[in-house]
This record gives sequence, C-alpha cells and structure tokens, in this order.
Amino acid sequence: MGREQMGSSGSGRISDYPGSNKTGNGGGNAGSADRCGRAFAVTLEDIEHCDFYKIRGTVPPPGQKLRIALRKRVVAETEDGMSVGNLPTGYNYLGSCLKEGWTYAGTVTASTGTGSVARISADFAPASQP
Repeated sequence: MGREQMGSSGSGRISDYPGSNKTGNGGGNAGSADRCGRAFAVTLEDIEHCDFYKIRGTVPPPGQKLRIALRKRVVAETEDGMSVGNLPTGYNYLGSCLKEGWTYAGTVTASTGTGSVARISADFAPASQP
C-alpha cells in the first residue's frame, strides 16, 4: 500500500514557492508577468484600522476610485493616499509586481459600514506595466 499524501503537492523543494528561481526550465519568474497582468476582485481586510475609516468613521461608497500601494502590507488606498483596507495575504505577490513597476487602479463595488464589521469589495486591473 502506498503512502497517502495530504496537503499540497509539490516537489518539496524551495523552487515550489512563488518568487523563487526554478532551475532546469529557463529559470526566472516567467509567470510573474502573467500574474501581474491579471485583473481581480477582492474583499478588503482590516478596514477599521485604516486611515479612511479611522478619520471619517465610515467606508468609501461604491464608485470610489482606488489604487494598490505597498506599505507594510499590500493595501488599497484612495487616489490621495488614504488607506482603505489591506488585501488578503493571497495577494502578497502584488508587492513584487509593484516593485517591478506595475500599477493598479480600481473601484469600490460594494461597501457597508454598518453592523459589527465594515466590508469593502473592489475590482482592480493593471493601470500600467513596466
């Protein structure tokens, strides 16, 4: 009887991790442009801890223009630099994209500041590339 595998299926090498060089296949981050060039929809996190909510006591309305920035985390912010929310850690790869020169523009698609937790959903797409 074979050994059962649980969890992710990788080779067990560091090259399985995003951002690492893979040897034997041309190397580099050939797929990074593909990832960086994708539009995405996201629900933001930690809204109550960001500038917009702390200063205004509310969330931005649908239609509010946003951009992506790299601070301690990858964040969504207004065009004048007021942080609105953090992107989930699954989008941390955008930090590398931003460092390469990509920029992202977006719009709030839904938001609510009522209830126990503020929620903001937004759509983003590349605005410029290196």
